[in-house]
Amino acid sequence: MKVLIFSSIKNVQKAEQIKALCSKLGSKPSIYSKNILSESGLASSLDQNDIIIIIWDSESINSPEILFSTGYYVGLKKTFVIFGNKKENIPHCNGKAVFISSQDNLSKYISEEIVRINNLKSEEDAKIKIRDMGFELSNRDLFEIVSEGGNLALEQFLNAGFSSNSCDKAGVSLLNIAIRKGHVNIASILLDKGANINSISGDRGNTPIMDAAAESHIEILMKLIKAGADLDLKSKSGQTALVLSVGRQAEDSAIALIESGADITIKDDLGMSARKYAELFKLEKVLMAMNKIKK
Repeated sequence: MKVLIFSSIKNVQKAEQIKALCSKLGSKPSIYSKNILSESGLASSLDQNDIIIIIWDSESINSPEILFSTGYYVGLKKTFVIFGNKKENIPHCNGKAVFISSQDNLSKYISEEIVRINNLKSEEDAKIKIRDMGFELSNRDLFEIVSEGGNLALEQFLNAGFSSNSCDKAGVSLLNIAIRKGHVNIASILLDKGANINSISGDRGNTPIMDAAAESHIEILMKLIKAGADLDLKSKSGQTALVLSVGRQAEDSAIALIESGADITIKDDLGMSARKYAELFKLEKVLMAMNKIKK
């Protein structure tokens, strides 16, 4: 992040201190010099900088360079910093000025801006990479990528600002789709990016762990258990993840859910519990796991 600092002659020492502070925080600061930049050169420099900091004093209001710079940044819809002891009435600022009176608060602000601006630049870089891959910046392409298991492309879409909790027209989340397709890596990326582990799909009313159980994806199911997924939510048909796994006769998944605390007594809309289904399908290992827990 580039920072341009303005000060009068009497505040040169303070400008050097702020320059040193900005450098320490990881930005690239410079101090404006009237002898170096013409007005056109100043405009070019303002374009190249992300933030301007004005050390305000009685001379600032009469400085054509400062008035030009503040007006220019207002036109670009950029925020600038007024560093001084009080808020000043600056012409044409339109609320774009941030008033800061201490170096501690300035340090905090610069640190936050570095993160924000770096994130914006990362988003723009990701968008370029997405286009270079031949994709459009659209939810349609995002869902196609998740369905087909495109790890690298998915990461770029998420870096470009697309939400890990995006849903398709049917209300099915990216995470649910990845699980239904059996894409473990895709599911892991989405979980790392903050996907809701208990989101309910608009079609079946399934949470991600229900889909993992229904599709017998034990590896994904274990990741969701570890992430703290709710084990006892019901789908539209009243089935929990445990009932679904027993119904699929996926013993490893069922035992993992039981050992993780899933309720074995919850009944579905047919009045059947996981235990009843296990007895029906003669799933001895599952019944043994159930018998080990308190009834």
